[in-house]
Amino acid sequence: MVHPRATAADPTADAEVAVRAASAGAAVARARYATGSRRTADRGLDFTTEADVETERAIRDVLAELRPGDAIVGEELGSSGDGRRRWLVDPICGTLNFAAGVPLFAVNVALDVDDVTAAAAVADPAAGDVFWTDGAAAWHRPETTAPDTGVDRRLQPTSSSRLVTVNLESSYPDDSGIRLLSDEVFRARFSPRFLSTTLALAWVATGQQAGYVTAGDLRGSVHWTAGIALCRAAGAVVTNLAGGELHTGHHGLIAAADAGTHAFLLDRLHAGG
Repeated sequence: MVHPRATAADPTADAEVAVRAASAGAAVARARYATGSRRTADRGLDFTTEADVETERAIRDVLAELRPGDAIVGEELGSSGDGRRRWLVDPICGTLNFAAGVPLFAVNVALDVDDVTAAAAVADPAAGDVFWTDGAAAWHRPETTAPDTGVDRRLQPTSSSRLVTVNLESSYPDDSGIRLLSDEVFRARFSPRFLSTTLALAWVATGQQAGYVTAGDLRGSVHWTAGIALCRAAGAVVTNLAGGELHTGHHGLIAAADAGTHAFLLDRLHAGG
C-alpha cells in the first residue's frame, strides 16, 4: 500500500514535522560518520560525541521553526519549554556503534501529546531510510527523495527473517534475557542478535526483524518511544515482559511481528524462570 506524502495542511502534519526533523538529524549524523568525532562526555562504556550534540541541534532547529511552542526533551541537550506537546529526541541511538564505524545507529524523534505518542519518525542514516507514523499507520520513506513528492509505502511486520534482538544493556530482574540467548528451543526457531541500537526495534515494524526484547522502564523514553509507536501502528504485538499492557507491572518490552511469535517469545523468556 502507498500513501501520498503529507503536506503542511494535512492532518498528519505532526508526522511530517517528525520526518523532517529526523531527516535533518540523519543528514548530520551521516556527514559525521567515520570522521573521528571527538568524545565530549564519558560515562564508563557509554559516552557522547560532538556528532550526537550536532545532530540534536539540527533536529531542534527544525522543531523550533515548525513547532516553536512545543517542549523538547533531548538526550544530549536536556529539556526546553513546557506544555502538553513534548518532542522526545534521541539524536544518535547507537553511539558506540557510530563511533566505532559500525553502521548500525538511528535518529529517533517522537511527539507525545498528553503522554500519548501522536507522531514519530526513526531515521536509518546509513541506509538512507526514514520510517514514520501518524499514530494510525506506519510508513517507509526513502530519505534520498524530495520531502513533498512521490509516495510512502506502508510497513508490514513479518517474522520471516527469524531474527530477534535481545537488548543486554538493560538489567533483567530474573536474568531471563541472558537465559533466552542460550535457550535451545528458542535458538531452534529464531537467531538472536544484540545490535546495541533501538533501530532494531524499528525493524520489527519494517519486517526486517521478527522480534525485539528489552527490560527496563521505557515510559517517556527518548530511546524507545519512536520505535514503540512504529511497531504499534504497523500492527506488531507490543507488551511488557509479562505479556501485559506496556509500561505497567513488569515493564520492559516484547515487540513481535505477529501473535504467534509473541506467544513463543513470551513462553521462552519465562521458561525455567
